[in-house]
Amino acid sequence: MLISNFEPTKKLLHDSNFYYIICTDNEGKYSYINNNYANSFKYIHENLVGQPFYITMHPDDIKVCEEVGGKCFAEPGKLFPATIRKHNGQGGYVVTQWEFTLMVEDGVPQGIFCLGYDITEYESVKNEVQNINKDLENKQVLLETIAYEQSHIVRAPLANIMGLVGILKKLNLGASEAAICAMLEESSNRLDEAIKNIIIKADTSE
Repeated sequence: MLISNFEPTKKLLHDSNFYYIICTDNEGKYSYINNNYANSFKYIHENLVGQPFYITMHPDDIKVCEEVGGKCFAEPGKLFPATIRKHNGQGGYVVTQWEFTLMVEDGVPQGIFCLGYDITEYESVKNEVQNINKDLENKQVLLETIAYEQSHIVRAPLANIMGLVGILKKLNLGASEAAICAMLEESSNRLDEAIKNIIIKADTSE
């Protein structure tokens, strides 16, 4: 991508309060930063231009930048994403999302153009949702385990009741006793069906 093609983007977003724009030269030093980036990370260095790219970031993410930068040089004209943690000046980090691409002039690489923005809040919410989902999954597994175990515990006495109902049905019962026996049989069958469904669900989820 020609350097001249980036100039309109620089002018448009130089004073953006949302986007970061940085350019690094072939040595990995800042050659341009927009106001948002300068204001956000000026506590690291009053003038970042001329400083090495990695002074603003988490040490573990330096390799990410180097790998993505290598891809830019290998495939000019393409955009490559990168998620980078930056020092927040308070002992922690902000999470930033970037698109990298190679700048070229007369066929010669001039450095990397990077457009980014802060996704810290998004990452925080995403992690919170993931933790909630994991907690819900764990609770669901626990509930299913309890239900499975309890269903087997209940199944034994229920089988006895169903057996007794079967014996009672063979006796010469009066109308009232027969009605009670029928109710016991219906209730037992419903409970038996419910227990079977619990066991089947637990078996298929394993």
